[in-house]
Amino acid sequence: MQRSLRSIVGVLVALTGSGLVACGGDSGPTALELDVAAGCNPLGSGHCMTPWPSSAFEIEDTATATGRHLAIPAGTLPTNVDDIAGDPAGWNTADGFSAAAPLLVTFPTGVSAAGLPSLADMAPSLAAASPTVLIDMATGARVAHYAELDAPAAAHGENQALMIRPAQRLLGGHRYAVAITTRVHAPDGGPLPVPAGFAALRDGTPTTHPLLEAMRPRFGAVLAALAAAGVPQDELVVAWDFTTASDAYVRRDALAARDRAVSWLDTHPIDFTIATDDETPADPQIRRTITGTFDAPLFLTNAGRFMAGTVIARDAEGLPVTSAFYRVPFTAIIPACAYTAATPVPMVVYGHGLMGSSSEVAGGVQRTTAAELCAVFVATDMRGMSTMDLPAIARALNELSHADEVMEVLVQGIVNHVALVRALRTTFASRLFVTAQGASLVDATKVSYYGISQGAIFGTSILAYEPTMTRAALAVGGANYSTLLDRSLDWPTYRGILEGAYPDPLDITLAVSLFQMRWDKTEGSGVAADVLAGTAFGGPPKQVLMQIALGDEQVPNVGSYWQARTMGIAVLAPSPLVPWGLSAASGPLPDGSALVLEDGGAPAPPEPNVAPGNFHMHDLTRNQPASRRQIGAFFATGIIANECAGACVCTTTACN
Repeated sequence: MQRSLRSIVGVLVALTGSGLVACGGDSGPTALELDVAAGCNPLGSGHCMTPWPSSAFEIEDTATATGRHLAIPAGTLPTNVDDIAGDPAGWNTADGFSAAAPLLVTFPTGVSAAGLPSLADMAPSLAAASPTVLIDMATGARVAHYAELDAPAAAHGENQALMIRPAQRLLGGHRYAVAITTRVHAPDGGPLPVPAGFAALRDGTPTTHPLLEAMRPRFGAVLAALAAAGVPQDELVVAWDFTTASDAYVRRDALAARDRAVSWLDTHPIDFTIATDDETPADPQIRRTITGTFDAPLFLTNAGRFMAGTVIARDAEGLPVTSAFYRVPFTAIIPACAYTAATPVPMVVYGHGLMGSSSEVAGGVQRTTAAELCAVFVATDMRGMSTMDLPAIARALNELSHADEVMEVLVQGIVNHVALVRALRTTFASRLFVTAQGASLVDATKVSYYGISQGAIFGTSILAYEPTMTRAALAVGGANYSTLLDRSLDWPTYRGILEGAYPDPLDITLAVSLFQMRWDKTEGSGVAADVLAGTAFGGPPKQVLMQIALGDEQVPNVGSYWQARTMGIAVLAPSPLVPWGLSAASGPLPDGSALVLEDGGAPAPPEPNVAPGNFHMHDLTRNQPASRRQIGAFFATGIIANECAGACVCTTTACN
């Protein structure tokens, strides 16, 4: 399409960094017409939504906790191959953007990776000479981060995102300033072009762009914050700001659903049905394996059926609402030692892996763990990301507007686990886990959580929102999904579906960021900063034992470190490695939390955001006797002790 004269002038302004003013007469400055659609971010070029996230898509709202509200225009979100544009309504309920997702920007020239703050050492990102800058405008402090180019989009030049990833979760409800400085270059080593919209804001040039003019009254504060941090205007290629969603908004749905579920359970005793109850004489470790269903308060439409359009049911205030029970599946294994123990044994809620189900708890290594801990293990499906949810996941990947059918349905998954814990402490303890004579095999006061992989990723939230459990062991977990996905061997299958609907790699990167805004409500990113204190969720203090394997190919270590830094926990020493930004603490640690690293001999993963080779590290921790001893002692006493002979290096023999 032929560009108008004013559009061509706009491009020249972008290249020169100068403003456009009237040549004479008394009419005053001529308003610049940017070559950017009215609903798109006026600070970008080539894509409607970048830079992202941005206050270009915020409006003032005194009724929210942040004083801001998202107002992403229709037609702005990526459009799929069926010419269906994403509906921004589900995102526009927020009072800010994700505090976990990366910050994205593109340039028509592409970007050179030279000199960017690295994943291995983020200290340079805090220095005055950092080429990328992230500032908390409330405190004026620089925020540690690394910057990387989106490696899967390397062949796509102007559609390859430059991503800024904070070292840990940003603070909820804060305003942040972002800057790309002249120390970042184009691939040929030359300067990056200054976007025309940014030049207009910087130079006070009026424009005809409505979103840019709406940003103008607040933009002086952005330049002032950067200048105060030692970044003058003449070093800026582009700068922008955004507001993170408040913690109150992020946790609103899950807290309301949890509170209403607990109230419902207080007056509606949980019942259950048994589908199978098998004694397993071939396995001397496990006496019984039980499957069935139990009652949980229902917060979904369509009677909770697995069908298109099933989402959270909401009341007039927009909060999750329930009026009935529905039946959810469970699987339980009772170790043989429970029948000979001198006292009733503890119970453990098990969190299953990626898109799995409750039946996973009956697998081989879980049986060994249950027997060694002498604890009854019980699991239910993580509604929203279980096997039965796969069709909903495919719909969301094909059309972003279906995100509600996955990310917010996960609130029901959390409620189901809250209901399961209530069932364990009541009807399961008194009627299901009993001897032939009716004596209870279990101690209803002792319930802990053990999640592996996806079960560990969501385990942080289950621990936060469940009001009675105090300890969780999280094996090979981490946060957040927008950091984890690209570096996971599990992602290419799902990316393939997304790529079929959104072939532009920048659209894929933006889609993951948009999904993260919804995942914040249920995965560990939304709760990690406060889970240990417990008070933000109306519960007691909590303890978390994170066990990971170096070079994990499915849940990359970078996400585990991100979560540990966000939680403020230490690495248990001695350790094969102490990652950047974390400290080491020698055990035993009484009544504390810790990250435990095990080395199975895998090489260091590649630094770019691509999946590593498969060195089978994802299964390492669960198979180590030392890991199981550590979990058992942690559940029983709250003490985290090093069960290895020195650092946990399990390269030639098991960590016994």
